Amino acid sequence: MFESGHRHMLEDVLEKWRRGQTGPLPHLTSLQLLQALILIHEKAPVGRRILAQELEISDGTVRGLLERLAEQGIIRVNKSGAVLTGQGTSRLRKHLSELNIIKMQFLDGCELVPGKSATAIQLTGKYRPGMTGVPQRDEAVRSGAQGSIIIGFRGGRLVFPPDDIDASEMSPKEDKRLRGIFDPSENDLIVIGFASNKPRSLSGALAAVLTITGS
Repeated sequence: MFESGHRHMLEDVLEKWRRGQTGPLPHLTSLQLLQALILIHEKAPVGRRILAQELEISDGTVRGLLERLAEQGIIRVNKSGAVLTGQGTSRLRKHLSELNIIKMQFLDGCELVPGKSATAIQLTGKYRPGMTGVPQRDEAVRSGAQGSIIIGFRGGRLVFPPDDIDASEMSPKEDKRLRGIFDPSENDLIVIGFASNKPRSLSGALAAVLTITGS
């Protein structure tokens, strides 16, 4: 993220995971790392147990992750848990900006996915005619979510691709809520991940986003 080419914050952190020339690589994906940083940012201070539960990884992996992040100056850890440093917050915000992410929001009781937890992510200018949402759904499922939905903003309307079905016809309540939360601009895209719980819905939304941003 801070060098030329396609090097990003997540690749940088994972590459520096090794201590010296030997040692195991982390059992951690870039998606899990991004989710961990977002969770630490939103819920700080965060303890190891919460991170292990929400990321569905072992306590040992979380311990190693926090050690490496602290070594790189991204977080600091005290008795209450982990918090992002100023550098960590700046790097995360820059990385999210490079992914075209403007805002993320958990949607409680979303009518579009009844009975599921849902997390919505707004991407600036990423709606394109012909999008189907299928690659995003498939990647969300691979991440452990149950699926994803994409909604574009065109001509002042929130629409479901590929047929540009008006969201106000599908759910007037959610159309109004999404407009109120995100205040979308032309060609913005809202990606909604849904799952049996909130952490997996975030994972699904992020996984879907990464198929669109190409990162």
